[in-house]
Amino acid sequence: MPGPMFDQIRDLYQAELYDDLRQLMSIVLSLIDGSAGRDTGDILTLPQKYQSLVYYGDALYQLGEYKKAESAYTRCLMLRKAPNKAKMKSLSSTELTSEVDVQYKIYQCLHKTKQDAEALSTLESINTKKRTARVHLALAKLYLHEGRDRSAITCYKEVIKEHPLALGALTGLLSLGMRGPDVMAHIMNGIPQASCDWLNSWIKGHAHMAAKEYNSAISTFRAMEPNHGLKDNVLVLNSLGEACFHGGHYIQAMTQLRRAHTLDPFHLKNMDIYAYLLSKEKKTSDLHALAQNLMSVSETSVEPWVAMGYSSLALHSPNVSKSRTIRAIYCAQKAYSLDNLSVQALVLKGSALLDMKKGPQAIQHFHEAVRMAPNRFEAYQGLIGCYMSNKKIKEALAWATRAFKTIGNNARTCTLVASVLAKDPSCIAKAKQYLNRAMSSDPNLLEPVYLMVDLLIQEQDYDKGVELLDPNNTQAREANKRIEKHNEPGLDGSYDVEAEEMMNASDGDPDYNSDMESTWSETEFSQP
Repeated sequence: MPGPMFDQIRDLYQAELYDDLRQLMSIVLSLIDGSAGRDTGDILTLPQKYQSLVYYGDALYQLGEYKKAESAYTRCLMLRKAPNKAKMKSLSSTELTSEVDVQYKIYQCLHKTKQDAEALSTLESINTKKRTARVHLALAKLYLHEGRDRSAITCYKEVIKEHPLALGALTGLLSLGMRGPDVMAHIMNGIPQASCDWLNSWIKGHAHMAAKEYNSAISTFRAMEPNHGLKDNVLVLNSLGEACFHGGHYIQAMTQLRRAHTLDPFHLKNMDIYAYLLSKEKKTSDLHALAQNLMSVSETSVEPWVAMGYSSLALHSPNVSKSRTIRAIYCAQKAYSLDNLSVQALVLKGSALLDMKKGPQAIQHFHEAVRMAPNRFEAYQGLIGCYMSNKKIKEALAWATRAFKTIGNNARTCTLVASVLAKDPSCIAKAKQYLNRAMSSDPNLLEPVYLMVDLLIQEQDYDKGVELLDPNNTQAREANKRIEKHNEPGLDGSYDVEAEEMMNASDGDPDYNSDMESTWSETEFSQP
């Protein structure tokens, strides 16, 4: 019986000697293909050739040769359709990789080479009754990229039907609007009750996140440490930090994400957000250390490249300012190429382009970030900053109003609107109304306090400015010094439009005429 060659191929695969396997298979396939019309069973039987091609494809995949791996897997499927396919039964089913698994491997190759349409087609070609949990999960993610939410929900439900503690699938269902109690109802009969008392809180917290109820999410995740014995759990801290970030509690978010990073330096999720916060708070040394550490963990994930980009922007040496900004753009480009749904990559690139005085290009990227994530405050903030820097106050107010309506009436959005209104002397009174609303809504947010102080300085109302500030607060004392110096920067009155008219004009939909593919490709990038 033939078999020694197959044994050698299998042994190389099991020993993970992938390059050696690749070389051997090159010889073996040539011997087989060059034996047209002759019996090649003395080299490999048909089932052995099938399984050897699977091993060959796996080796090529591990070596990063995704196109060639796809070709090997496709040859496997062709053998299944051969006229003499009955001979495939000469090995038991447990010894041959299933056809479904081979199709999944083809999907992986296509996904790696950014051929998502072909990848989706490959998975959809699998008979619905034969689809495994990982096939359903992959389909769900591809459907999300295409905006096919209902199809994604169906796939996620199939995953949790078989694996009720698949937390990623549960989070996916919640993010798509499925109610927490409904999710629990789907999995109650399949989970070990004694060891899963934390699960209800975990689902409840993510349900609040999906509903944009960030303060409730914060309270829920924070209670999981003492209530469920989950002290210093990175997953919970990461969720808590993310909730704090989206709720605008940046210092709290930074604290929780720092805890998560300290506990697990190899953890990547949301570290791009952590890098953004470190950059915002000018924690330069921490930011540089984070970027270097993340890059040592992975060079094929979004988060390290975003962190490296912010790290580059944080360096302000006059001699290297432009090159560092170009480096940040390159890092943002790399992050976006790894995941074209990365909002943080778009925000980073928009910030870097604005830093280079490339306003129109920056606007395009912030536009895309807003389109992709309509509830991300930072995307609106960057876009409005672009318009403000070009003195396009009417456009800035339109987008500030859009943020106010979309994200909701809170301290940050009120401050955002006020910051635009404050640029017109005729709108100062209305700006103050928004600032008072912001300070009442969140007494701990300092931005509206600072802006109100600036307006009081402009009006030379120093007594009210001093009264507004808390003398025991370090940052407030810094603002107090500004009042004492009678710093009067003035406000830009470059346009003469009533605030109410501008607010009404902003009711229409701002234009999203951005071609992101051309924007990325037309920008010249320098290698870091």
